[in-house]
Amino acid sequence: MKKRKIHSRVIAVVLTMCLCFSIQASATEADLKKQQKETQRQLDEINNQMKTIESQQKAVLAEIDSLGSELMELVMNLEILAGDLELKQEELEQAKADYEAAKKREEEQYEAMKLRIQYIYEEGEADYLTMFLEASSFADFLNRQEYANEIHKQDREMLTAYQETRAQVAELRDQLEQEKLELETLQAEYEEEKAAVESTLAQKKAQEADYENQLASAQAKAKEYKNKIKEQTAQLKKLEAERRRREAEAAAAAAAANNNNSGGSTGTITGGAVSNGNGGSDGSSGSSGNSGSSGGGTSVGGGSSTGSAIANFALKYVGRPYVSGGTSLTNGADCSGFTQSVFRNFGINIPRTSDAQGRAGREVSYSEAQPGDIIYYGGHVGIYLGGGRIVHASTPATGIKTENALYRSIRSVRRYY
Repeated sequence: MKKRKIHSRVIAVVLTMCLCFSIQASATEADLKKQQKETQRQLDEINNQMKTIESQQKAVLAEIDSLGSELMELVMNLEILAGDLELKQEELEQAKADYEAAKKREEEQYEAMKLRIQYIYEEGEADYLTMFLEASSFADFLNRQEYANEIHKQDREMLTAYQETRAQVAELRDQLEQEKLELETLQAEYEEEKAAVESTLAQKKAQEADYENQLASAQAKAKEYKNKIKEQTAQLKKLEAERRRREAEAAAAAAAANNNNSGGSTGTITGGAVSNGNGGSDGSSGSSGNSGSSGGGTSVGGGSSTGSAIANFALKYVGRPYVSGGTSLTNGADCSGFTQSVFRNFGINIPRTSDAQGRAGREVSYSEAQPGDIIYYGGHVGIYLGGGRIVHASTPATGIKTENALYRSIRSVRRYY
């Protein structure tokens, strides 16, 4: 009886030790799983941050691409404009030379005419007497006087022609000077716009580089969390294996102690619980939780009726002001705002910017251009009137005006009707 009590105490001690270890091991595993769950939450959070950073970076890269294209277009337009300015300067120099030559010819003709007039008329009646005496007949005298008058008439006509030539050349010179001034104004605007785009581009590149640094930092943090989860998983597996080994040892010890009890029934200890031979349970093993994770006046004709109507409508606003960024036909518009508003009056929607207007629509050659077509010069547009003329919102100094269509290099001709 005493021996039976001793064996019962031994079994109780073994079961108590097993239960204590099971509770301790379960608590350690639970804490570790809690830590792993928190690590997983941090990993999910950093992954979401990376997605946000990547999305923002993608948007900035798209802006950089767009700004790069805009900058390339501006550089190209500036190169074309520089070529136009060089040609305009050559034309202006030639016009100045032609003006000086015409002025000189006018002065020479005027001096020659004065000499002949002086010779014919200022010598007085003696010349008429000499002319009469030297004439073979009165008819010959009249012929000589008529010849003198004819010379005077030709001198006047030549002088008038030279004066008209000089006036025409002077007008051309003034026109070329105005066109050059407009091109220089446009060049300054392009340079200012180019500087603004370059500044914005530099800011966007710096922003993209900052996103790159943020992304690299987040990726390093995510890697750190992944490694930590991996370590925690390994520790959990190790703890679980250790717990199972100790439970098995405790169960074996309890079973051996029970078998040595001659007066008691044979029983086995499994997983920290003792089952007796009658199927009853004297103890229970510890359980572990499951880990979780988370995760003006001129009219136009010819061409189509719509195109002519567009051109005639546009002419109504000659003299209106040029306003940068404006789209008002009465209060002021820039070049593309003017064309867009004119076309909108006919229910035709065209792009807002000059470069977009120069790429959309249907392209035709300049030789096929009709009134109502858009002439694109690279950063500038006008509406073709026919006869080699355009109407356009030129510059703040000149406003909406008509112009020679070939006053600068044409990039393309677009038709929208």
